Amino acid sequence: MAEKVSVVKCNSYDEELVLEKVREALDLIGFKVKQGTNVLIKPNALMGKVPEEAVTTHPAIISAVCRILKEKKCNISIGESAGFMALGGTDYALEKSGIKKVAEKYNAKLINFDKSEIVFKKINGEILSSINIPKPVLDAEFIINLPKLKTHTLVGYTGAVKNMFGIIAGGKKAYYHKTCGNQKRFSNLLIDIYFARKPDLNIMDGIVGMEGNGPSAGKIKKTGVIIASRSGVALDFIAEKIIGFSGDDIQTNTALIRRNLKPEIEIRGEKNIRVSYEKPIKTFRGRLEFLIKIFYIVINPRIKINHKKCRKCLACMKSCPANAISFVNEKIEINKNKCIMCYCCHEMCPESAIEIGPSKFVRFIINIKNLAKKVLK
Repeated sequence: MAEKVSVVKCNSYDEELVLEKVREALDLIGFKVKQGTNVLIKPNALMGKVPEEAVTTHPAIISAVCRILKEKKCNISIGESAGFMALGGTDYALEKSGIKKVAEKYNAKLINFDKSEIVFKKINGEILSSINIPKPVLDAEFIINLPKLKTHTLVGYTGAVKNMFGIIAGGKKAYYHKTCGNQKRFSNLLIDIYFARKPDLNIMDGIVGMEGNGPSAGKIKKTGVIIASRSGVALDFIAEKIIGFSGDDIQTNTALIRRNLKPEIEIRGEKNIRVSYEKPIKTFRGRLEFLIKIFYIVINPRIKINHKKCRKCLACMKSCPANAISFVNEKIEINKNKCIMCYCCHEMCPESAIEIGPSKFVRFIINIKNLAKKVLK
């Protein structure tokens, strides 16, 4: 049976409009929440950013979901583990993003997974044979996954599957980045984690997304959609089409296809929305993976510190799983020999002071290609 995915237009975060559109999205896939269900909501609260910066799930989306759940007298929890070593930690991320305020409004229990009891669970994954999961996640009767539509420098895109990486508490994220640093392994790791406790419902905040070098330092992109499905996997494949990605642009989707996990999909609602997204630098690198193995140093995207933006908060140094970043003579320095190109520093910098761009070699090739085009004209 095909997985139903609804796509609904929504052009602002007006709370009443968002509520109407979330209801519509759920109706299109035939979803009704049962009376009195114990529900855990998993938003994207990557770091302490205000909603207008498009880094976190907008509180209007979470509010709409809570309101629908309260109508059915559900018991609501909202749980998250922010990016490891995010400035201020998970509690700060939940407060700054406006999620804490929504929890208070609906009397929802706010859960910091970093402070939760951790439970060992055996799984049959491609990368993982076991996983440590916060007890509230395993105990949840029903999980609603609320990802934000954004690009991602390592795997191309962060959506429903990637958002469940946030059930991994604290420093374990750093360990996984270090041991599964390349695109293929990390993508398969994300899939293993997603299926370790597959969410029961997924609703994507695609009203305003992020393109380019996301998930925190990209460009804000008005997209005007809400996407919903019981299957986060199906949702991600539809989001891929909407933003104009294909092939190996989204590494998690590529891995899902390779593992025969892509389902049949039935789109309901808007079927022809296309909003072209700028791709992250990592996507270009992914297409040249065979060259990277040979010319790793010359072709790898460069990471540069913008010292004018840098406030010396050391979030980059604390979040680096390879210990490749140091603070020397009042400046951040990156040891290129230690760097595993996971881009965690770029992801967690609150000032967007870690910049990623093509290497000199790649820029040279691009310039030659552009020159050739002009000559051929």
